[in-house]
Amino acid sequence: MAEVMGVKYESLKRCIERFEGQRPVGNRKPGRPPAVAAEVRLKIRNCYIQHYKQWGPRTLADWCRRQGLGDYSPTTISRIIDDIRDSKAPKDKPRRYEITAPSVMWSEDGAGFRDYGKKRELLLLQDECSRYKVNKRLVKGPAKSDDVYDYLREAFDKYGAPLVLKHDGDSIFHEQRVHKLLDEYGVINLKSPARYPPFNGKMERSIRDIKSYERAMKRFDSNSTLQCRLEAAIHDLNEERPRPVLGGRTDREVFEGKRRPLPERHRFYSEVMKTERIMLSESCTRKQK
Repeated sequence: MAEVMGVKYESLKRCIERFEGQRPVGNRKPGRPPAVAAEVRLKIRNCYIQHYKQWGPRTLADWCRRQGLGDYSPTTISRIIDDIRDSKAPKDKPRRYEITAPSVMWSEDGAGFRDYGKKRELLLLQDECSRYKVNKRLVKGPAKSDDVYDYLREAFDKYGAPLVLKHDGDSIFHEQRVHKLLDEYGVINLKSPARYPPFNGKMERSIRDIKSYERAMKRFDSNSTLQCRLEAAIHDLNEERPRPVLGGRTDREVFEGKRRPLPERHRFYSEVMKTERIMLSESCTRKQK
């Protein structure tokens, strides 16, 4: 073999001996093996248990130095107490819901645009089942409560009010006039959790699609106005674009084709309010509330 490989016999023999001398170490963790005496390991573990497992590796490392046991890294100590640590309970998975009919839930949000150096805001109202944009309004500067009130009432009168209106909890929805409008039509006012955009994910995706379409149209037609580009984008999403998630149908086809009788509004409203009171009484933390 040495002759075929073109090496000396002694060199090949030494290579084989080195290779055979290597034995795999089972379950060996990466890094240098910790050189901690058995009696020191026992003291560290006993100290950890005596303090009800409330001292972390960094605290135990300082304790070892103070006791003159040695200077060990928190990583080394973490491995010593790893098998006696309490396992953390897995986090609860967020509940998911599916809207199976139009006009059960609508979502509302706004998107900012720049038009000749001035801020404009697009108010958008979308059906959660079909993603159909039931109403829109482009206003100057940040939207006001009157703008939201007018375009909500316009959509309610045209399509009928939904059972639930979902929004991001902006200060506009705390205005008394908007509250009275929702109470008048018997609409549940659903506020999304703070700093959790996925709660209103369908609306966030729609706004992203509108902005992308508007930017692309502006590159091809720089003379068009912002109002025209936004109307074209919403028309494309509502009327022309087939949605894979909707089985290849458009938003309008699903919005008009899947309509069905909704539950009795006042009964639904009462049951939701009753459930909310029960959940608030049983909640123990601010996060649960």
